[in-house]
Amino acid sequence: MNYNIVKVFTIKEFKQILRDISSILIAFFLPLILLFLFGFGINFDTNTVKIGVINEDNTPLSRDIIQSLINSRYLDVSFQKTQNEASKLLSGGKIRGYVTFPNNFSVEYKKNKTAKIQIITDGTEPNTAKFVSSYVKGSIQSYLDYKANEVKNISPKENINPIVRSWYNPALKSTYFVLPGSLAIIMTMTGTVLTALVIAREWERGTMEALLTTEITKEEFVLSKYIAYFILGFLSIVFCLFVIIVFFRVPFYGSYIILLIVSSLFMLNGIGMGLLISTVFKDQFTSSQIAGTVGFMPSMMLSGLIYEIDSMPPFIRALSYIIPAKYYVSAITSLFLSGVVVKTLILNSLYMLLFSFVMYILVLKNTKERIEEC
Repeated sequence: MNYNIVKVFTIKEFKQILRDISSILIAFFLPLILLFLFGFGINFDTNTVKIGVINEDNTPLSRDIIQSLINSRYLDVSFQKTQNEASKLLSGGKIRGYVTFPNNFSVEYKKNKTAKIQIITDGTEPNTAKFVSSYVKGSIQSYLDYKANEVKNISPKENINPIVRSWYNPALKSTYFVLPGSLAIIMTMTGTVLTALVIAREWERGTMEALLTTEITKEEFVLSKYIAYFILGFLSIVFCLFVIIVFFRVPFYGSYIILLIVSSLFMLNGIGMGLLISTVFKDQFTSSQIAGTVGFMPSMMLSGLIYEIDSMPPFIRALSYIIPAKYYVSAITSLFLSGVVVKTLILNSLYMLLFSFVMYILVLKNTKERIEEC
């Protein structure tokens, strides 16, 4: 391999990148837009939910329980007079559920029978419906525990006082997990789309035929593409990490050097995938469409960032193991929130390195060396 030729063609690639504003936009502007979408648009934090209350019983017992609902920081309580009124608010999305205390509630409770409370939630949003049900049940149980302590004349100070401590993300902010993990999707999109256009562009402009008549080998040709777009992708990674850590103030507990190494390995996956698409499809439009689909959908669905992999069907769960984004999400969230967990980082990095090598071999195999092969 002639490294002087690689150097010359790498410089040629950089000149093309600087002349083509679309490459700069994909490398820096697209990630910035996606970071803001993930940073402000996706939030898994438990927020206050609006519920309605219908108190048909209207006794001190039902009013005390309702007060416990009002005191909950997770519930925004409003009152309705009838089931019909509450149902209209629920169907209109004004409330996420409502609680009904029947007119015989306190009587049943005093008779030591099962006192029933009706909780109706909006099942169109299953997660929110579960939150509403859990918050209401939790508030009612807290009230019953408090009343039981009063009857036994037990001071709250004499009870067991559990101290809950959340490790790795004490603030319990989903942004601290989502933003670092979103780099898997952003870098897949950036690396794949950037390089998916490279060789296809050479074919469309007619420069590929000229290159095939030179003495450059396909190893030198592919390596020059890798070097140029790896450097551009690396700068994009550094830019994204700066935005996440400085602008969004996501805490970082790991090593910056290891973070850049792991991110670089993952960027090689995206570059390899994009170049493979570009060698197979010699049309920029087709290559960009396939790169967007292949890069975005698996990274979003099967990386574990949005959807829990363990809850997926066995076949889909098995499919996720061949998605590099899954390993990058595991590695980068570990670095951001837990620090340097050696075993996790080594295993994930080895897989990404293996996938990068396989992509490189496939790109070489599909790159044409002579005009007769085209």
